Amino acid sequence: AEVSTQSTGKMNISGTLDNLQVIKDSSVIFLAVKPHILPGVLKQVAGGITEDKLLISVVNCTTSKQIEDYIGKKVPVMRTLPNTPVKVRSGVVVAYPGTYCLEQHTTLCQSLMEPLGLFSILPSESLIDVASGLCGSSPAFLFMMIDAMADAGVRMGIPRSVATSLAAQTMQGSAKMVLESEEHPIELANNVCSPGGTTIEGVYRLNRAGFKGTVMDAVIGAIEKTQGKEMRYNY
Repeated sequence: AEVSTQSTGKMNISGTLDNLQVIKDSSVIFLAVKPHILPGVLKQVAGGITEDKLLISVVNCTTSKQIEDYIGKKVPVMRTLPNTPVKVRSGVVVAYPGTYCLEQHTTLCQSLMEPLGLFSILPSESLIDVASGLCGSSPAFLFMMIDAMADAGVRMGIPRSVATSLAAQTMQGSAKMVLESEEHPIELANNVCSPGGTTIEGVYRLNRAGFKGTVMDAVIGAIEKTQGKEMRYNY
């Protein structure tokens, strides 16, 4: 691949294809490759990595201990997992500090990641695999929900572009209410349901179709896949 001098110039950054040069010139190094590529990359650059560098990994299914072992030095590693909505700075980044991370490394990582959305340090590194299903995979599920809501709107006569915008904005507003209120999501749902009304009719049909269990099963399935568990499908 060629380095785009035009794009790097616009952002006032330097570009290079030399990984060792990147290591030499940087105090914070982001590891952002596929898991099966990471060992080869780290083997290539391990000699240039010193203990005053901070490595921030966004590599899925790879622990900070594995990265430390690949390098063979007491290098601080922050393991993180961002989800795709970070592209619009409304995402989630979960993180866990490795063996040699100090508070200053966590603080630095947080300052770099917080502009992308919600930043959360998890109680244990194993929970990053759980967050992979809860936060990493779930945007796909929510996109499907928006599409299904829009389809219903189209079925009942609303133009596709309008229906999609209305569904997406409704989801965004509902999420904001959950984040900004002190009420449980179910309480917020109950507040919309009038006795014998239109909303409780929709809620009844979702419950009859096993909505909550299906959503939980999808998230748990994604988590277990991340954890490497054998998939069993019962239809």
